[in-house]
Amino acid sequence: MARENQRYEQEFIATAKVKTGKDVPEWMAVVKSSGLDKMNAIVKWLKETHKLNHSQAAFIAGIYLNGGQPVYDYERLFANLFAGKDALLPTYRILEDRLKSAVPEADCVPTKTYISIEGKRCFACATMTSKNIRVGLDLGDKPFDSYVQKAKSLGAMPNLTHMIEVSQAGDVNDELLGYVRQAYDRVHNK
Repeated sequence: MARENQRYEQEFIATAKVKTGKDVPEWMAVVKSSGLDKMNAIVKWLKETHKLNHSQAAFIAGIYLNGGQPVYDYERLFANLFAGKDALLPTYRILEDRLKSAVPEADCVPTKTYISIEGKRCFACATMTSKNIRVGLDLGDKPFDSYVQKAKSLGAMPNLTHMIEVSQAGDVNDELLGYVRQAYDRVHNK
């Protein structure tokens, strides 16, 4: 889940010198000297040339390609999701507040392309488009209609089958929150 990624990345950064022989700034110089600039190429090169395991190589490559900064900096990820979409931010804040009231166990965790909404497991997401927020939901085989639509363009969330589009604060209503609660219950009662 999204919230675990930050913890794993921070653990790697804190222990890189002990586990790999170099700290993160040293690894940045090593990768720079390779001349590589693609994730898969860097990971493969680090594994083959420096005998790192896949996770270590992936963290180093990700940090390198992120300008030497941690990938899972949630404040920066959140800001990037709303870059050029400032008009959606007040509606998102209302959505997050009401969602947390309806499902107190929920966390809203920013990723590169969406906000993962999760308890012990991911049950929903919020994906910003230029005009609205798509609230993706895991509602199983519930029939689609004009309000609860088939999910599209939510990010890497194959389990989220449905979506509800939110354009303004008034769209964050009891009906939407009922579906959010239904998705939470469905995922956490399997």
